[in-house]
Amino acid sequence: MKLSLAFTSLALSGVTQSLCPFAERALGDREYLKRSLEQQVGQALAKEEEAPKGKRQSGPGGIPFTTFDPDQLVDVTGEYAWVAPGPGDLRGPCPGLNALANHGYFPHNGVVPLATGASATEQVYGLAPDFGIPLTVYATLVDGDVVDDTWSIGGKPPQIVTSPVLGAGDGLSGSHNKYESDASVSRGDYYLYNGDVSSVKLEKFQSLYNLQSDAAVPNYDLDVLIQHRQYTFDNSLNTNPYFFYAPFAGVAVSNAAHTFVPALMSNHSAEYPNGILDKETLKSFFAITEDANGTLTWTPGYERIPDNWYRRPLGVVNEYSPVSFAQDLVQIAAVVPEAVSVGGNTGTVNSFAGVDLGNITGGAYQTSDLTNPTKFVCFFYQLTLALVPDFLRSESLGSALGGALSLLQDQISPFVDPSCATIANYNDSFAAEFPGAAVGQP
Repeated sequence: MKLSLAFTSLALSGVTQSLCPFAERALGDREYLKRSLEQQVGQALAKEEEAPKGKRQSGPGGIPFTTFDPDQLVDVTGEYAWVAPGPGDLRGPCPGLNALANHGYFPHNGVVPLATGASATEQVYGLAPDFGIPLTVYATLVDGDVVDDTWSIGGKPPQIVTSPVLGAGDGLSGSHNKYESDASVSRGDYYLYNGDVSSVKLEKFQSLYNLQSDAAVPNYDLDVLIQHRQYTFDNSLNTNPYFFYAPFAGVAVSNAAHTFVPALMSNHSAEYPNGILDKETLKSFFAITEDANGTLTWTPGYERIPDNWYRRPLGVVNEYSPVSFAQDLVQIAAVVPEAVSVGGNTGTVNSFAGVDLGNITGGAYQTSDLTNPTKFVCFFYQLTLALVPDFLRSESLGSALGGALSLLQDQISPFVDPSCATIANYNDSFAAEFPGAAVGQP
């Protein structure tokens, strides 16, 4: 299997400041970086061979964790102690990524080398490489710097590459409808808040928080987040005339953001080997404090991994993978079927019109396939391979285009089952029906 040179030739200029320990070693020792990525990819490709069907531990739809190991403790001391972001540090719409930067698992400035994104999310959260690598590659190619192979967890970073034409990408905060989407867990819709998709909207968080207000043992598990998924979808539907829900940013990423909360933020212990996400842990990850009167306050950029927090166990059957997400998506669809519908409002609130997925994918995938875990995993990878080249060709990449396309193929294709249907003709003309599709686009 080929390992893209883009992984092993990360530019040293401009990203050596405020680096996390892994990134410092990786950028200084390319053989270390190559070995690390080869190991990540190898583990991911072994999943389907080593994990029997139906044996993934992915919440209510999977097999519960039965063991707990103290080694699951995530270090938040010393070099990984929490440090508040400074004036030049970037933070964005994803609380889990912001926390990684605040603890030094990501560079503190919020500009992440490509390989670090996948390794740190696995190390800290137990996100499987076959999920973390594609998401990181997508972020780099669609929202990041294809020369330095970096991406920002927030807005556009300072100019750090040699080519002023390419720039450094717009970051996750500038990726509306490409990566970031309406109907977020806690952030506002782009149109409703003049492009501010990074700030927590307390009424959204309060809605989630209140779902366990009367629970004897509060736990924001998948069932609770599915209730919140109904609220967030309906909130956009009923308040945003330009609500748009794209195939990747909406159906895949927006839903994954909801499942990531219990799957990746729950605290595991001998008492709760399957994890529990209580109020204090939830607030810590979302940078929320609560006073004696119950009033909630958000402090921008202060997301924190709690002390004595134990991640889900690692290993090919334990980490949260595309298969895990596909299983959880089936449960979301059973309660909120509209959450797996591509489409949007048509200029007025509550005017959602759905789109036939078969028309978008040239018949390769139908809407019903989104609730078939095997077909959804195929759809996820094939959609990534189909979308990114169009995004890249719309930019002024010049000679960098070939390398970017090679990176995409080299890093995504190894995860794709050869039996998956290929999206040979992705038809994005459907977006013209929805005024929200153009919101936030240049």
